[in-house]
Amino acid sequence: MNIDPEVAPGLEPAPQNKMEGLKTQADGLIIILGESIKSLFKRKDNLEDLEDVSRELEGEAERFRLTTKKVEHSYCLKNVKLVVVIVVVVLVIILIIVLLATGVIPVGSPSTPLSIPTTPKP
Repeated sequence: MNIDPEVAPGLEPAPQNKMEGLKTQADGLIIILGESIKSLFKRKDNLEDLEDVSRELEGEAERFRLTTKKVEHSYCLKNVKLVVVIVVVVLVIILIIVLLATGVIPVGSPSTPLSIPTTPKP
């Protein structure tokens, strides 16, 4: 007579049923462990992929930093050249104004007309 322990608590199952139950539990545990190990290997692969991507991103970040430094230097030089050109133009304009104001550069027509000697033709 097989008595189910869940139906009648307090009574122990027959040794054969107990062995089968333990074997079933062990088989279930083996399946769960196998799935856990597969999941662990998948995670390891994912972590390795993430490490590779991280290394690539670090390299890209370094190249980006170097490129930005080059661009910054280039635009700084262009800015300096532009400032120099503007200063030179302003100084030339100021110099012309000063020379016109002091009379070094005459503004009007000359006070004595230029006469070109002409000789009569024979």
